Amino acid sequence: MTNRYTGLSPQIYARTVGILYLIVIAAGIFAQLFISGRIVVIDDAAMTAANILAQENLFRLGFTLYLIEMISQIAMTAFMYVLLKPVSGSISLLALVFGLAGCVIKTFSRLFYIAPLLVLGNVHYLSAFNVDQLQALTLLLLEVNDQAAGMALPFFGFSTLVNGVLIFRSAFLPRALGILSILGGLGWLTYLYPPLGNQLLIYALFVALIGSMSQILWLLFKGVNVDQWNKLACEAS
Repeated sequence: MTNRYTGLSPQIYARTVGILYLIVIAAGIFAQLFISGRIVVIDDAAMTAANILAQENLFRLGFTLYLIEMISQIAMTAFMYVLLKPVSGSISLLALVFGLAGCVIKTFSRLFYIAPLLVLGNVHYLSAFNVDQLQALTLLLLEVNDQAAGMALPFFGFSTLVNGVLIFRSAFLPRALGILSILGGLGWLTYLYPPLGNQLLIYALFVALIGSMSQILWLLFKGVNVDQWNKLACEAS
């Protein structure tokens, strides 16, 4: 019955989610903190433009890592849907839709991250703008990238919140993981009003990081209670 329901062992899905989740966090942190944070100088368009031109390969690596982050998150969202589907197919589908919507928004936002390379690339039709204008446009595009990526956070918040409820109800994963997921989702939902989200960012990040790492470690090293998962899968079938 389990094979007819998913085709693979639930432990495979659990560990796949854990691996993908780890890639999402690692790629996102490295791209944001160690590349974008190193190159982009807030309120200094000239320095930012100079950094991009001097470290173009590093800047491009940041874009690649952002894409890896999103590819991994899309796959993780899909595998999480399958993993939690036995608890409630309709509610798990709702989490899937919210998660994929957030992925689409955040992936699209990265166009604004890579666009400065075009602005600073000595393209002939940009000769109508002077250097100061091109530098200002570069910093503006990077700011739009950040704002657009922030728009995805409420969608991830809804998805994380719903998944947390499913985990809490599942009986094949610890309820503590569900509670942490719910709290993490509520933290990202503060970005429904960005000024509030920015004020509470440090707290939201702290709770999200604890919840994410707890879930990753559990899925990688413990997985799910297979008997309980099979029972729910059979009932759902």
